[in-house]
Amino acid sequence: MSLSTEDAKELEDRLVATMVSRVSLAEAINIMHQLALEETKKNVKEMSDEEKEATLEELRKGLEAVSEDESEKTEGEIEE
Repeated sequence: MSLSTEDAKELEDRLVATMVSRVSLAEAINIMHQLALEETKKNVKEMSDEEKEATLEELRKGLEAVSEDESEKTEGEIEE
């Protein structure tokens, strides 16, 4: 017997929900991390040398800005 389109969709939805409900937060984080690693490797491989250098510089500036913001927050907390 073949399922109707509606029943097949419900079956798929319920199976996905069951699989997702069994994944712990740590497992979800590991899955996302692995996907990010794979995507990053693919993107870097496709970048030109100029794009790599520009992106690295931009990321460094962003990290410096975050570090400065954190330092200002810490200093403000100490003064209070």
